[in-house]
Amino acid sequence: MLGPRRFQVESIQGLLDFGWWLRVVAVATYAAAFVGYAARLAVQRLKLDRAATALAALAVTAHTAYLVTRWIAAGQIEILARQATGDVLSSSDRFWFMVSHPPYTNLFDALNFVAWAMMVCYLIIERKWGLRIVGVLAVALALVAMGEASLVTDKQIEPLVPALQSYWILIHVGMLFVSYSLFTLGAICALLYLVRTGTATAVMGAVQAATAALLLTLVGGAKLLFGASFQMAPGWEHQIASRLHPGKLLTVTTAVHVVPPGTDKAVKLLTPVAGVGPFLLAAILLLAAGAVVYFRARKGPEGGVHARGYKIVLAGFALLTVGLALLVYRILGSHEIALPEGLSLAPGEHGPFRLGLASNYALGLIALVWGTTLGFLLVTPLRDRISATLPDPRKLEDITYRVIIAGWPLLTIGIVMGGMWANEAWGRFWGWDPKETWALITWVVYAGYLHTRITLGWAGKRPAAIAVFAFAVVVFTFMGVNLGLTGEGLHTYGAG
Repeated sequence: MLGPRRFQVESIQGLLDFGWWLRVVAVATYAAAFVGYAARLAVQRLKLDRAATALAALAVTAHTAYLVTRWIAAGQIEILARQATGDVLSSSDRFWFMVSHPPYTNLFDALNFVAWAMMVCYLIIERKWGLRIVGVLAVALALVAMGEASLVTDKQIEPLVPALQSYWILIHVGMLFVSYSLFTLGAICALLYLVRTGTATAVMGAVQAATAALLLTLVGGAKLLFGASFQMAPGWEHQIASRLHPGKLLTVTTAVHVVPPGTDKAVKLLTPVAGVGPFLLAAILLLAAGAVVYFRARKGPEGGVHARGYKIVLAGFALLTVGLALLVYRILGSHEIALPEGLSLAPGEHGPFRLGLASNYALGLIALVWGTTLGFLLVTPLRDRISATLPDPRKLEDITYRVIIAGWPLLTIGIVMGGMWANEAWGRFWGWDPKETWALITWVVYAGYLHTRITLGWAGKRPAAIAVFAFAVVVFTFMGVNLGLTGEGLHTYGAG
């Protein structure tokens, strides 16, 4: 006969297994919805519109149920952890622990939650304004987020550490993720506005290629730019005791840190990835050249796929594709990496060290550049068809404004509540942690957008361009900071 604790643990595991199947259903249905939304660009049929929307709604329903199972399981795990220490819980205590562990406290859950929040916000937009063309990008981004989540090694739900056992986590983190979801949709609407108002492909191509080249340069650093060598942080696997299952060890992958001679500060170990650097450097140079050619042709006639800038960017994309494929191949076939002489490991870390796909932000950022470049190359020949399906520019501009003005107060509250939480946890309201700093920069940029719209009365392409730029800042806040491009802090996690 099973003991009470073992029965509870198996019940929780059964709930998590059921949730896993719900997630599979959600991903599959999102994929079907994406096909429907994409097919709509080629075939203008009302039935196809309704089918895509129905599939998206069904996927969100399954996704919601999945998140609920994770939340309930997390609450039961919190209660079980307290009972294991002999705590006697009242009904109010049980209620609090059931809601105190939301489904976004680790990277795996956070990515799934952001995908869900964005799709919920999109369906509201579609319901209110009928802007179904946004669905193509919204569903695609949701699939990317959930795909990235699948690569995370630490998917387990464990009782929260003391610093996270606070009601602030329900307000601070949740509001930030919802605001970022709204900003994503706002940027999509702003891009569609630029397309609808006839913004030259050369201008958009120049911005896209320049941004891609800049992001690749930031990921590769000086070693890539001046030495054609691409370096990446290997990870090391270690085991930690499970607080839920006594005696069980959980495997966790963390980036390797070393202590350079003459200092006591630990930094990430970076190791060269053979053969990748030359392809990425060539891609950077071609993308930068494509940006220059596009910029110089910004006032000329539309060239479409026959423009010199398009052909140069296409060549850069081809090299980037080879470099990314080789990088994935090197990671999958990674052997044990030796520690360079003269370097000491950070305390508590040990080998073996290997490159890995899991929680790899360098790989994720390169894949993001690849995906956005591919999107530009695919959309360019379809520009006229897409533009013909878009509503009046003033409607797109109004939707962009309304979506962003809905997200900005949530970002404001999230940042303020984070400061109040930090004051309770660490005795200081603001510490200029990289994530804090870039969240503030994001707030300032979006405040600038609203200022130009409300106070200065700007309208047209300038505010739309600011909205797109602001979203680039959001991406850097989430991925660039976690990659360690701004230094490591309390909010930095992941390997690579």
